[in-house]
Amino acid sequence: MEGTTPVDNGDDQEEQEEAAERRQERRRRIGQLLIDWSPVLAGVANLVVQYLS
Repeated sequence: MEGTTPVDNGDDQEEQEEAAERRQERRRRIGQLLIDWSPVLAGVANLVVQYLS
């Protein structure tokens, strides 16, 4: 069949679970980074608003 790739179902499920775990960990890190930097981001937003008004 053209345009398709045969899939090896042996490790496919395991790879998908590992990929899902990596995505979750990345989201957790990004969320924590935003929480840690939220005071800085709020200060920058405040300066921008003051500058534009």
